[in-house]
This record gives sequence, C-alpha cells and structure tokens, in this order.
Amino acid sequence: MRQRSLSDILRWGFLLMLPAAVLGSVAAWPGLRTLSLFRILYVALCVGGAIWVLRQRRFQPGVRVRGFLLFLAFWVWWTLVSLIWTTDGEAGVRYAIFLVMMLSVCAGTVLAVDNTRTLRIALILLFAVFAASLAMGLLEIATDFRLPTSGLVGRDQRYQWAVTSIFHNQNDFATYIALWLPFLLVTPFIARGVPAVLAATVWSLVSVICLLYTGSRTSLLALALVVPSILAVLAVRKGTSSRWWQWVLGVALICALVCTVYIGIRGVLPVGPLPEIGIQHWRFDTLGVEVEAGTGSGGTRIMLIKGGLAVARSSRLLGVGPGNAEYHLRQLPGLETVYNLHNWWLEVLVNGGVLVFVGYLFFYGALLYGLFMVATRTDDALMALVAVALFAALVGYTLGSLSPSSAIHFTPMWIHFGLSMAVINLHRKHVVDAHPAG
Repeated sequence: MRQRSLSDILRWGFLLMLPAAVLGSVAAWPGLRTLSLFRILYVALCVGGAIWVLRQRRFQPGVRVRGFLLFLAFWVWWTLVSLIWTTDGEAGVRYAIFLVMMLSVCAGTVLAVDNTRTLRIALILLFAVFAASLAMGLLEIATDFRLPTSGLVGRDQRYQWAVTSIFHNQNDFATYIALWLPFLLVTPFIARGVPAVLAATVWSLVSVICLLYTGSRTSLLALALVVPSILAVLAVRKGTSSRWWQWVLGVALICALVCTVYIGIRGVLPVGPLPEIGIQHWRFDTLGVEVEAGTGSGGTRIMLIKGGLAVARSSRLLGVGPGNAEYHLRQLPGLETVYNLHNWWLEVLVNGGVLVFVGYLFFYGALLYGLFMVATRTDDALMALVAVALFAALVGYTLGSLSPSSAIHFTPMWIHFGLSMAVINLHRKHVVDAHPAG
C-alpha cells in the first residue's frame, strides 16, 4: 500500500510539475528567481523516485517507446563524455545540467502519463497555463503592465510595443503560441461539444492577436506549416471521422485566423491595432535586403549559421561540447555581441556533434511518424485530437525552432516531446492489449 501511495504522489507531483515548468521563474520565490516551483518539484520528485526504486528493488515501467528513451540516454551519455574537451567548463556543466533535467522531463512524461485519464489531466493543467499566458499578453497590449521577468522591462521605448507574457522575450512567447495553437485549431474538427468549439475559437483569435504583438516572422511561418499538416492528417484519418459540419467549422476558424493575421500585420485590426513600429516587424520583403547587406535580423542569422557550421567543422564534427557553441562564436568577427545561434537544429549539431545530430533527426522523424500513425488509426477522440495537434505542432516547429535564442531551457518544446512519446506509448499499449500475442 505504501508503494502504491508513493507512486500516486509521484505521478501527481509530476503532473503538477509540467505547468510549473512552463511558468519557470514566474512561479519562483520573490527575489530569488532561480528557486522556482519547477526546480523545487523536480528535486523532490528525483528524491521520491529514488526512494520508490529502492523500495521496489526493480524497475519495470513496461513502456513501448524504448527506442526513443535509448536515444535520450545516449544523448545524456555523450553530453557528459564531451565535457572532457569543452573549453568553457562552467558553461558546459550548466548546459549539461539543463539537458539532463529536460530529457528526464521527457522520459518522466511517458511514465506519468500512462493512461487517458492522466493525459486529460496533464492537458487541462497545461492549457490553464496557456490561457493564463494569453490573458497576460492581452493585459500587456491593453496596459503598460509587465511581469518583472520580462526582458523588456527597462528597455528603450521603441521595444515597448511588443509582448512577452510569462516569458523573458517575445520570441519565446511566439514559439509557445505556435506550439499550442494547433490544439485549438484541431478542436472543431474532432470535438462535438459547443462549449469546446466556442472556447477554441475565442482562444485561437486571442492567440493570433498576441502572436502579432511578438513580431516573430519565424513563428508565423511555422503556423503556415501547421495548417496544411492538420488538414492533410484529418483527410486521411480512419476510425472516428469528422462530420461535414465539423469541417465547415474548422475551415471557417482557420480562414478567420488567416484574415486576422492579414489585417493585423497591416495595422487595421479593429481590436488592438499594431503601432507602426510593430507593423515594420512584419515586412517580409526586408529579409532579402538584410541578408544581402549582412545587416538586421536576416543578415545576423546568416552570419550565425555560417559561424556555427565553421565551429562544427573545427570540432571534426564531434561537437564543441555542451553549451560551448556561444563561447566559440564570440571569437568570430561580427559575432562578438550576438552569439546565440537562434537555431535549435544548429545548436544540437555544434554542441553535440554529428552523432547526436543524426540521432536527433531520427528521433524527430520517428515522433512525427508515430504521431501520424496514432492520428490516422485511433478511434479515441481525445487521442486523435492530441496526436493530430502534436504532429502539426512538431511539423511547424521545424521552422519554429529557429526563433528562440536557445531551446535548451525552453520547456514547452521538451514537454511536447514528452507528450508525443506518451501518446505513442499509450496507442501501442492499446493495440497490444486489443490484439495480444498468440
């Protein structure tokens, strides 16, 4: 009985830790942002998990996504090994700690979310935080209020048009929106309750308005991949299919969002129109000029890509070690002040080397394939909604991951990975239970 009680406590603690991870330093001890609720719960769960294993004297989770977990274990092992040749040891250790924490959150999600009930609870908690972040975004738009964790606090007036919500900068907030908006877009196609569809419609429009106030062109391009991904998967879905009126509602919502973006980036949105400086951030035609001139956001990103590839080659493709990409980029001409890669794919390659990078490509591709199979084959409405949304979100994230300065501590990404593995694991368990061997 004690073992079962401890197991339940650990499970609930983990489910509460997921939204705390998204909140980050917002949910921290006043005046001491490093002492966040997420980190407190993480340490407590590690201690509790160790006690549980010692009591059990065995560990048989019975998961059916061991290939994914093996790669995560390899990633940790290689990261610790590569500390041997890191130049900046302090940055390497700090980055390695972050990576171990995030990968354990991924793996722990598979263990904690092991049935549809816990999946539903996790989604409710995470959506509560998402709604709160959007509400905070609206508050920033309507007033001058900002949370003290915002990186815009104290900056020049020309930056004050943007919103950061519960994040440090607007790019992270935009990427967060791009990851969770697919859940709202899928809802009308699968859910048959009027309250759910209305809520999805309202919060989708709020999401787009907040996204417009981030100025993140990368996240908008990510959503351009999300929409056709959703429609393509739903078109080939088997089992419980969407009815014609659900398609009408879903397509109408997508059209409404497209129209909102179109008029929003032109500053004529009736509710909360963008100021002129915000409109300038949505001019895609300036990217080509910036790249050619080597200036602005476009030019800087090209320099970072070239510099990152040069650093990766200099390491003989073994990687410069955890967290050392920035150290080496700072040594290159023109990158003395802007040395964050702003490219998660490149960050994995430069820090981890070609072995981790190739493994990550297979990991990402396997997640997409697994989610596609769940989305097109399951007859469970909740599983279908989550699988379609996660699939579309990860398709969009192939571009969306180019927005944050670094994704090593961007918890929404790691939570998406964990939820994806959990959904695939649940589906495989259901298939095995329904068709036992022999």
